[in-house]
Amino acid sequence: MERCPNCGARYKGGRECHRCGMELSRLLHIESQAKRWEQVAVKRLAAGDREGAETAVARSLALQRRPLALVLRAFVRQGSAE
Repeated sequence: MERCPNCGARYKGGRECHRCGMELSRLLHIESQAKRWEQVAVKRLAAGDREGAETAVARSLALQRRPLALVLRAFVRQGSAE
């Protein structure tokens, strides 16, 4: 998380925004789960499991649209079209 979704203040760490006090722990948890599913997708691709990688990428993107997940999805889709 780079900025507070409520007030736009730069995120400085912690469970609450330093400016507005918004509770951020649930959002941080969602962000960490999205990253975890990206890692699962990469591991499944390395193991040759494109279907599993596609499922993991979809789960990551359902939580958060991250650049790596978007690239992984494009890569997996390209490989299954061949």
